[in-house]
Amino acid sequence: MAQILGSPDGLSVMLLVLAVGAVFVVVIRARPVLGVVGCLAALCLVPPWVGAGFGVFVTPLLAACLGCIVALWHGSDMRLRAFDAALVLVLGAVAVGFVAGIVTLERAFAAVIGWGVAYLAGRIIGMRVEPGDVATVVAVAFGVVATLAILEFFTRNNVFVDIKLGGNGYARWSGIRWRGGVPRAEGAWGSAIALGGALAMSVPFVWVSRLRSAAKALVLTAVAFAAVVTFSRIGMISTILALVGCLVLLGSAVTPAFRRVVAALLVVGAAIAVPLTSDVFTAAGDEASNSADYRGDLLSLVPEMSWLGGTGSMTTNAAGETRYGSFGSIDSAPILLGLDYGVLPLLVLVGASLAAFVAVLRTRRNAALVAVVAVIPGLTSVAFITQFTTMFWLCVGLAVADADRSARAYAPQVSWTGPPVRPLARAGADRPALLG
Repeated sequence: MAQILGSPDGLSVMLLVLAVGAVFVVVIRARPVLGVVGCLAALCLVPPWVGAGFGVFVTPLLAACLGCIVALWHGSDMRLRAFDAALVLVLGAVAVGFVAGIVTLERAFAAVIGWGVAYLAGRIIGMRVEPGDVATVVAVAFGVVATLAILEFFTRNNVFVDIKLGGNGYARWSGIRWRGGVPRAEGAWGSAIALGGALAMSVPFVWVSRLRSAAKALVLTAVAFAAVVTFSRIGMISTILALVGCLVLLGSAVTPAFRRVVAALLVVGAAIAVPLTSDVFTAAGDEASNSADYRGDLLSLVPEMSWLGGTGSMTTNAAGETRYGSFGSIDSAPILLGLDYGVLPLLVLVGASLAAFVAVLRTRRNAALVAVVAVIPGLTSVAFITQFTTMFWLCVGLAVADADRSARAYAPQVSWTGPPVRPLARAGADRPALLG
């Protein structure tokens, strides 16, 4: 920060960023739905390595979420719910671990800022913007994401890798991964796995959006095909779970005819996708099977977790690369969470995940809750990476906000059983009667 303020160019950039942020906040305060548009544009179309360093690396997505929080906090009228308390407990444990020196600054920032800001933004947006408006913006945004992913698959060209602005993340996330001799679609997400998971989470929002039925079916088809060309097993399975969840749990949001069309498209799509993906995975040979075996081997790290704080097996070399024992990366959100923050925060979030499954079966369902539940099983094989992290926690915040809204709308009305309440007297001629 000192270096930025110490140079005229750096100070100019800082002032420009503050001015843009102020305008963003004013605009969102007047039209809250534009906050959703801003967040989704940054989420879907800005690569994870684009940003600026102001003491910490700030991406446009993080800035957009912070802007929504500042602009919409007043009037959100949130009430503390169970998951709010659970997340505060988890983030509080992370903060305590950092102060005690058993959680690194990088990991503490990833949880408190990476999870907390996204969750709070979703929580506040969900209280201030109608769910139908949120769903429609998500549907349009991911229609664009899916179209770009399909074009990337056919042209074998990712337009986002040419954007080299920002920090050191470019070297880590800009490379295109291949499977079976075929490039995997990644879009602006820096990873095919992240893109596949995000596409799956968009499905319930498309389902309940205000798009016309034909447009809705077209977007769902594009999203499903885009999930296939990521060649991510997690993305494809989560997308199927999301579609089935919509058919079973959100059927009342669409017509019976639309449900039949989607069910037919699901069957036809599976008939097309299975040969395509099987050819790619067969060509991948040991690469795909070794990837699955590696995820199974991660279970050997569970005994090394601490009750609170990072594991003692975590080491960081001079280049900043972190290893956990013999593993260089951990593609499992629960295991990585336990290794970085401890067993206690892990148990709290596992309990919250189980509560989400119960809630989606027993209470009033909403698109965000179905999206979260559809992707939770996949978290065992993918870590919180790039924009997928923000997408997940935004959806969690939206799901809790919808539950908050529903609790108020369906709260029992208690009638007054006491004596009649005498109205207050008006000023003037009625006042003596009141005194008398």
